[in-house]
Amino acid sequence: MADPHELSNAEALTLLARLIKELNTDQSLQSVFDLICHEVALAFQCVAIAGAYDEECHVIRMVRSSGADLALVAQLIPPPSHPAPPQPQCHQHMLGQVECIGLWHDGIPVGALVLLNPARQHQQLFTSIADLTSQAVVHAIRLSNARSRSEDLEVINTLGRALAETLDLERMYRLLYEVAIKLLPDVAGAIFSLFDAQSQQIRCVFAILEGEEIDPCEFPVFTLAPPGKGLQSDTIHKRQPMIVGSFEELNQRSIQVVEVGTDEGSVTESILYVPMIAREQVIGVLQVQSFSPGSFSMAHAASLGMAANIAAVAIENARLVKTLQESNQAIFAAYNSTLEGWSRALDLRDQETQGHSQRVTEMTVRMAHAVGMSEEEITYARWGALLHDIGKMGVPDAILLKPGPLSEEEWSIMRMHPVYAYQLLMPISFLHPALDIPYCHHERWDGSGYPRGLRGPQIPLAARLFAVIDIWDALRSDRPYRAAWPVERVCAHIHALAGNHLDPEAVRIFFQVIEGG
Repeated sequence: MADPHELSNAEALTLLARLIKELNTDQSLQSVFDLICHEVALAFQCVAIAGAYDEECHVIRMVRSSGADLALVAQLIPPPSHPAPPQPQCHQHMLGQVECIGLWHDGIPVGALVLLNPARQHQQLFTSIADLTSQAVVHAIRLSNARSRSEDLEVINTLGRALAETLDLERMYRLLYEVAIKLLPDVAGAIFSLFDAQSQQIRCVFAILEGEEIDPCEFPVFTLAPPGKGLQSDTIHKRQPMIVGSFEELNQRSIQVVEVGTDEGSVTESILYVPMIAREQVIGVLQVQSFSPGSFSMAHAASLGMAANIAAVAIENARLVKTLQESNQAIFAAYNSTLEGWSRALDLRDQETQGHSQRVTEMTVRMAHAVGMSEEEITYARWGALLHDIGKMGVPDAILLKPGPLSEEEWSIMRMHPVYAYQLLMPISFLHPALDIPYCHHERWDGSGYPRGLRGPQIPLAARLFAVIDIWDALRSDRPYRAAWPVERVCAHIHALAGNHLDPEAVRIFFQVIEGG
């Protein structure tokens, strides 16, 4: 006679088939646990509790149950430090009889499944459900992470576009804080500090707590501490994010402690420090704080770090532009070397085009002489050639340095770089005549170019000349994904573009110049 407390094999197989069908879809972790808890509770006539671990932070990521008080039953989920084995284990608890099985995937514990006071039994079914749940948990977490990364990239791309539209440093700080709130959980406040490598000083420039800005002057100016003597200084030394998960850890690890002011009873539990890097130099530290322990992970640090570096480039650009705007005619002779420095910085950012700006600038000057430009016009053409890709400073590294082909959305951002160049250089009055090349060198003779779709003589002469030079140098240079083209092939290609992409007269003059040495 069958044991009434034992689930029949037919019941077990029916339940497994139903779970396999239900779990064979993309679901959130919460949906997976709600389904499992509901079905298990019905089958075993008990309270079912499911918990998942956060692999990176070594904490319980989520707990769900089949209707019981979570605060009461969550304690039945073993901590990640002492995970349950992948076989059912029984023990008595003050709440009653507990059966627990660990959820494991590739030898790593991902959570646990618990039955409280089960009225029916079937160990093989319980083990099979645990295996199914483990796979579903891993899939749900990976799906969540993929969606989160996609959403983070969209937020970061939006930041890049917003930063390209302003040179106001205060607005840049606020934009970065707004992005931090979107990228990270439980953000209570933030401090942005800029680092002066010459004076070795770290100075707060922006602080905010729960939406209320705080005067940066209220914060002390720190001198860069030796390694191991302060988390903010260590972030600069190591050029890597630093995470503090609790108030106790903060007290143990940091001598230099800078916090935004808190209300009585509110304690900073988690801090994420992210270096702000522009042109390979740490220019500051972005510090985000939370009142909740364990709020931040390395995944959060990676996303915020990408945003911080985009902002760092924009901040550096804004500071540089401000310096240039305040300069007077007495230092006019220094502009050439400054622009060359910009050009080298641009080439350094994109390693595969290193030296490109210098080569195309030299050829631009030669062609400008060939068409009879005045010395003043040649100077501006030279500056325009040096800065032809300065708008790429507004393009995120994730797009500019992407090793594979760009998506249509990424191309739409990349095609904005001539507009970014215009927005960056237009406020600098002495560079107005040099805008033709940075703004128009991607226009095409037949009107199919960007950003404005100019056609024929509507395209400035300097930009028409430069378009030929730019193609020549790009095809004659090695790239990671191809070798440089032979001269004959490049010449044939440029001749083929004459009359559609390129000005035929500019092509003729170009070959006249290179053939004349």
